[in-house]
Amino acid sequence: MQKLDCLFERYPLFRYIPGILLLAMIFRTSSIDGEGMSWLVPPFDKFVHCGTFAVLTAFFGMWFANFRWEKNRLVVALYCVGLCLLTGILDEFHQSFVPGRSVSVGDICADVLGGICGIFAYALVRPWKRFRIFREN
Repeated sequence: MQKLDCLFERYPLFRYIPGILLLAMIFRTSSIDGEGMSWLVPPFDKFVHCGTFAVLTAFFGMWFANFRWEKNRLVVALYCVGLCLLTGILDEFHQSFVPGRSVSVGDICADVLGGICGIFAYALVRPWKRFRIFREN
């Protein structure tokens, strides 16, 4: 049972699953036409963008091994926020092809703000030190 504590060491690809699932959910939600998303009105859509991308960026933080976080925390955080920005831009690009949806720079700004908050929280909690499931030898 002790080996189960080091989940990412035993199953290294497991660390990618939450982020990939959330990326798929974002892509699917972006595919809904404007009429199906009429319940989400501005400015509340920015809160949804911010929260979703905060969680996504924390999941991106899991993609990097513990020693990388210990060695260069700022560089890893910038990579995660960069991935968040790229995802936000691609999400808006995808939405430009969906009927009834439009591209918004405000959405991208909300995505990046959420990403910064998410990676800051992830780095502050430091789950690779607190929880046995994240530990690697």
